[in-house]
Amino acid sequence: MIKFNQLQKLARRPELNRFISSRYSDNIADFVQDLDLSINALLQTDLKKARKYIDSAVVLFRHLPGEYEPRRLAIRGRYHMIIGEFKAALKFYLKAVELFKKCGNTGGVARLGKALTEIYSRLGLYEQALEVGKYSLRYYQRKKLAIDIAHMSINMGTIYRRMDKNREALKYFDKAREIVLNRNDYYLATVEHNRANIFSNLNQIKKAKQLYDRAASIYHQIEWHVAENKSHYALAFILFLEDKFTDAIKLFEQVYEKSKQLADPVGAAMTLLDMAEINIQLNQFGSAIMLTDQIIPEFHRLGMQYEEARAYYFASDALLRLGDYDPAEKRLKKAERIFRAIDNRLWLGMVGIAKGRLYLTRGRYRQAAEAAAESRGFFIKSHDKRRTLDAEIILIEAVCESGDYKRALKLARSLDKRKLLGYQKYSLNHIRGKCYFGEKNYSEALGYFKRAVRVVERMLEGLYPDEIRFFFLVDKYDSYRMLIESQLKLGRIRDSFISNLKALEIINHRTDLKPELMDKVAEELIEKRNKLRAALKKLNQSPREGQRGTDSLISYYSIEQRLWSNERKIRAILYPRMRHKRTGPGSLDDVFQQIGAGETVISFFSSDNLLGAYCAANGRVNFVSFDISSTELDILLRKTHFIFENAVFGPRNMDHSSRISRHYLNVIYQKIIEPLRSYISGRKVIFIADSGFGQIPFMALRDGSGKYIKDLYELRIIVNPRDLEGRDISGPNLKKSHNAIFAASSDLLPLIDIEARQIKNMYRKSRIYIDDNASCSNLISELKEADGFVHIAAHASRSSENPLFSRILMNDGPFFPFDLFQSGVRAELVTLSGCQTAAPGLYYGNSFSLAKAFYQAGSHHVLATLWPVSDKLSMLFMLNFYETLARGEDVYKAYQSAINQIIKITDNPAFWSSFILLGT
Repeated sequence: MIKFNQLQKLARRPELNRFISSRYSDNIADFVQDLDLSINALLQTDLKKARKYIDSAVVLFRHLPGEYEPRRLAIRGRYHMIIGEFKAALKFYLKAVELFKKCGNTGGVARLGKALTEIYSRLGLYEQALEVGKYSLRYYQRKKLAIDIAHMSINMGTIYRRMDKNREALKYFDKAREIVLNRNDYYLATVEHNRANIFSNLNQIKKAKQLYDRAASIYHQIEWHVAENKSHYALAFILFLEDKFTDAIKLFEQVYEKSKQLADPVGAAMTLLDMAEINIQLNQFGSAIMLTDQIIPEFHRLGMQYEEARAYYFASDALLRLGDYDPAEKRLKKAERIFRAIDNRLWLGMVGIAKGRLYLTRGRYRQAAEAAAESRGFFIKSHDKRRTLDAEIILIEAVCESGDYKRALKLARSLDKRKLLGYQKYSLNHIRGKCYFGEKNYSEALGYFKRAVRVVERMLEGLYPDEIRFFFLVDKYDSYRMLIESQLKLGRIRDSFISNLKALEIINHRTDLKPELMDKVAEELIEKRNKLRAALKKLNQSPREGQRGTDSLISYYSIEQRLWSNERKIRAILYPRMRHKRTGPGSLDDVFQQIGAGETVISFFSSDNLLGAYCAANGRVNFVSFDISSTELDILLRKTHFIFENAVFGPRNMDHSSRISRHYLNVIYQKIIEPLRSYISGRKVIFIADSGFGQIPFMALRDGSGKYIKDLYELRIIVNPRDLEGRDISGPNLKKSHNAIFAASSDLLPLIDIEARQIKNMYRKSRIYIDDNASCSNLISELKEADGFVHIAAHASRSSENPLFSRILMNDGPFFPFDLFQSGVRAELVTLSGCQTAAPGLYYGNSFSLAKAFYQAGSHHVLATLWPVSDKLSMLFMLNFYETLARGEDVYKAYQSAINQIIKITDNPAFWSSFILLGT
């Protein structure tokens, strides 16, 4: 190998001639060959150094005979090919081919065919690629050049793989393997990597993983870092297919960073492409759209049509799942146009699947089934078993949705002996359950929904218990609902109650956040996070004077997604190694032992067909159906919240709005509380209220005589039935605890400072953070340490699209729910003294809120708000609340005392029923 410092000394002709004479005995061909090998090695280890090396190397060719000009052009073309600039690479190689043809050098033309086949296939020009490949292969076969035959066989197999003709591709890869089997070098590694690609498509995941591992090991031994990174990239996708989601995310992030270090833009873009697909499977649709928006221009610049089309497809898929159908259809059409241009049948089949989903959303079931059937035909021809199964499953779904249950079940039985991946097993079991449910065969339906739930719980073992786990579960929660409804149809009330509690526990799990030390994280990522947070602060728009809230801002969207992406990179470093043990959730069969004397637990349930509640007390449980649908209840709550918000914003027509709100509250009471009264035992009622039920202002509901139910019962609200266990009625002595008070004030909210200082006067040992000290970093530190209460008074804003971007506006920028990953919550009580801190977004099950994030992160109680609150009344509420706590009362009694004080000022529930307390 010729070292770079040696090369730099050869720029002048005399030095170059002496070097060739002394080292190669005046054999210029040997010198050029050595130069070529040196460049190849750098192209696989360090692309930055390779660029400098090539720039110096090509200068030397002006001192060499003209017959070597094609080699110079090929060197330039090779660099452009490696970094993904295929159009530029093609120009250099075609010029070199032309020169070789002029001088009749057929061997030279054949050698250039190795690169040209890859370039043409990358550009989607498969016919040209095959023509060049076959010419070169025939030449090597005539000359009996075994290694060159192997090389060209690999290239031919790659062309067919990119055309998604897997069987043809495998024939060429196997031919190459026979030749290089006894070698432990680049050729064997490349063969094994490509064979792994095929076995992955054929759904033989274990075989593919073994081959990727072997390829990565060989590449590592020979120090071909770029190729090794590509094998790791493939292994990351295998981890994803094995449902090891957190491990896959970690490895993808590592591969992406390594690609950037190696100056490999193709590797970096390809990694982001697969990460977009994974984000869709994890229901992180905003992240998927952000990634595709980032890489589509890059693939277009590089001329990588196949990859560009896939990016459009994934963007369409994410938008489709968000319910944004028109933009989804536009991107799908762009993907289809490119796939047709390059005649990629497999991905035209994928387009057909997406069309089928679009038809399903619009109730056009026959067209959905036709699109799925057409897709299945495309997949069968490509021998891509995984995608073929995907198409068959969506075909079954379309037939099921059309109401033809017998045909759907017949089609499903044809897959009984097929090897399915986790997500395929889940989908098929869920669809079969729906079919049997549609036929009113509830016993069979129950069996399949149980199978679907078991698959989900196994899949969860591959996810670290953070927010991503919640988003992954959102669309799979339907299997739990259908399982519960099947049990109800069969009269198995007790079993359905336990199933309902189990489902609520899984989606509202308490997170045991114990991240590794932050000093493992690169300073660059920390700095980027701080800059993005500062940028969001600048974009922030203050709320109206006297209200502790802001509207969600569209202008935040891009920076929010970049901040979340940066956070994902940090987590990829901090995630502990996952242990994939099949433990599943613990049993809840002993829940009746957790319900005390004089207590009633009310657990709400809703599905597409049913709305009701379980009443559990004295060792018995009853289910009561409500005479109202989920949609009707949601509309009632939206109207009530709207009226209450208007009352807070300005006292116009207060009597009129108060009458309307009383009417709505009375309807809610009559529909969901009155039917339960006869089953309530004792004075203490614990509501397990999630999703829309969590938006009910229970304290403001009145019975027929006009009495608030808060005065009839001691009301508690929880979201996870596990909170019934190990309850400590006394609670900690907050006067002696470590407490923290934050006041992120502004000119529009002067009372925040007063509120904070007065709470400080009650708890003199507490730490107070105001002005610039009311920062995200100080809040994170206190959440780790404070074991009493953490009080946060600040503007707050919910994100209607993605609840991860609901935020508390601290003085150095917004604090998001995902920031809790760094700290967890140690405090007994967290008070979120801002607007709508208990309000969820509109998507993702209408369930995730700032309050729930703090609750799940560890706080035993969270005091929050459902709609915007008055600054003055909020201060009075908080001061009474903390004063009562300081006298030694428990959190619930302090909460009730504060509400009663505000009622003395105004009986309008708009001003006091926004405050809700989570926790027992």
